[in-house]
Amino acid sequence: MTVDMPSDGLDPQRQAAQQQLERAVGEGRLTLDEFTDRAGRVWSADSEAALTRTVADLPARIVGQSTPARSTIIGLIGDISRRGRWSLRRRTTAVLLIGDVELDLRTATLAPGDEQDVQDVQVTTWSVIGDVALTVPEGVEVEIGGFTIIGDRKLDLAPVPRVQGTPVIRIRVFSLIGDVKVRSAP
Repeated sequence: MTVDMPSDGLDPQRQAAQQQLERAVGEGRLTLDEFTDRAGRVWSADSEAALTRTVADLPARIVGQSTPARSTIIGLIGDISRRGRWSLRRRTTAVLLIGDVELDLRTATLAPGDEQDVQDVQVTTWSVIGDVALTVPEGVEVEIGGFTIIGDRKLDLAPVPRVQGTPVIRIRVFSLIGDVKVRSAP
């Protein structure tokens, strides 16, 4: 659900601030969780000073901060886990045979070059005999698709409105014998 803000003449400044945040998350200077928090502050700001404060302290680019993002993650007989500061492609696929997939998107950064369309992040998982667990920041919209054969699906998102300017996380899960759990956390 998107909340429409009344027009108060700050929309061009809000859009400029949003673009700065999108560049920062795309360059790995902000995690998705930090981006979500700041985007909420941008769109709820009631003055130009509040907007300036929201983007004034953006971190400088960190050289060598993370390994290059891969668009496909493959595991055979074992678990795949991504937590902490890691680089996420806008289109990411995880394939696993016998094991669990755990992806925490709260502290993920978008890979350079993928920041142009921060409105859409797609994660596709293929799993045979294993569970899939994804954690997303509060305030982002999540769409889940795909299928699960012999397993449960659980979507457990915080009852908060979508933060304007945050991406839609599209999760497609194809699972044989395993559970799928998607949750949000602060």
